[in-house]
Amino acid sequence: MIRVGVDVGGTFTDIIMENKGPSKNEVTVTKVPSTPHDQAEGVVNGVLQVCDQAGVKPSDIELLYHGTTVATNMVIERNGAEVGMLTTRGFRDILHMARHKRPHNFSLQFDVPWQSKPLVKRRNRLQITERLKPPTG
Repeated sequence: MIRVGVDVGGTFTDIIMENKGPSKNEVTVTKVPSTPHDQAEGVVNGVLQVCDQAGVKPSDIELLYHGTTVATNMVIERNGAEVGMLTTRGFRDILHMARHKRPHNFSLQFDVPWQSKPLVKRRNRLQITERLKPPTG
């Protein structure tokens, strides 16, 4: 069984291939530059490169796993698009409260990142009145 894992990062795309059979267990790892204009290019380049290094045809790959740290980095760096959120009426400020997990609970001067730089600005959080239906629909 040949499995390939791909992780697309901001600078590099990492590829790992596991070629596991009855008589062998080989792992091949490679790295190619990421292509921000079209992430698929970096993924295809990496898969072709790892196949070439392992001496395997791309058509022999049985499973391909894809992951990305690009979205994670966007959240951490706060440089993504401005977004909105729909929430149940009365829960608009749930992101602001964040379960009150504060390192300095009683400090009024401590900057709490999720309050000073929220993922979704308060004005972009729209409340929706929900309706509950009985089990019969």
